[in-house]
Amino acid sequence: MASITATLGTAASKVSLFGVALSVPQKRVAIVVLTIAMVLAIWTGLVLAFRIPPYLVPKPTAVFHAFVDNWRVLATQTSFTLSAAGIGLLVSTVLAVVLATTFVMNRHIADAALPVVITFRSMPVTAIAPIILLMLGRGLATSTVVVAIVSFFPLLVNLTRGLSIPDRNTQELLHVYGASRWQELRYMRIPFALPFLFTGMRVAGANAILGAMLSEWITGSRGLGNLILESGEMRETELLWAAVLTSVVVGLCVFWLTSAGERRVLHWRR
Repeated sequence: MASITATLGTAASKVSLFGVALSVPQKRVAIVVLTIAMVLAIWTGLVLAFRIPPYLVPKPTAVFHAFVDNWRVLATQTSFTLSAAGIGLLVSTVLAVVLATTFVMNRHIADAALPVVITFRSMPVTAIAPIILLMLGRGLATSTVVVAIVSFFPLLVNLTRGLSIPDRNTQELLHVYGASRWQELRYMRIPFALPFLFTGMRVAGANAILGAMLSEWITGSRGLGNLILESGEMRETELLWAAVLTSVVVGLCVFWLTSAGERRVLHWRR
């Protein structure tokens, strides 16, 4: 019986792709590789078919050569963008956790603070960024504050929702056992809100990259955003496309890392 179970488990872990048996991780890698190859083929075909000039859309080979020739610059600028995005996302996550917990534990504070939060969120970042620049100057501090602003609201909304709608049966059970409000928060609301936290982090992660690049465009500080702006002004189209594709890859990596962290932390849900 054990051998039959093991055989079935091995068979279930294998999937077929074009008639080839692959494990689930191998299938995911194969799908990513095939998707990239298809995108590159379509890109090249469109450039050749419509005879698009290189100063508008270069060929993938030209972009690849620009990436190889300027990989040190791209790596350096990407590190600045990731630093601002990471620190800002960390700050916004801590603030969102504190405020969401406070709102759930005290409805009076929530009723008083939510209009202020919504009003602050409604202000366009492009209007706030110059003010932040005047106060903090050019550099990492301004980018971090901009990232924290744009990534804070999705985290707060998702966390507040997750903490506010726990499992009814678990809530009644803790009430029967006489659990305090903090015990209820620790053993019921926080575990139930973790999926909502990771959902908010997936959205906030993408916002963090965009916020960091937006701050670099406005302030002129180092990073991928400034590199894209400068290469566009200098008509270095291949470097421009290499920087844009690098930002896309960084955004996808943030999404995948967040999803992997969710699977790692919330393995008990399965």
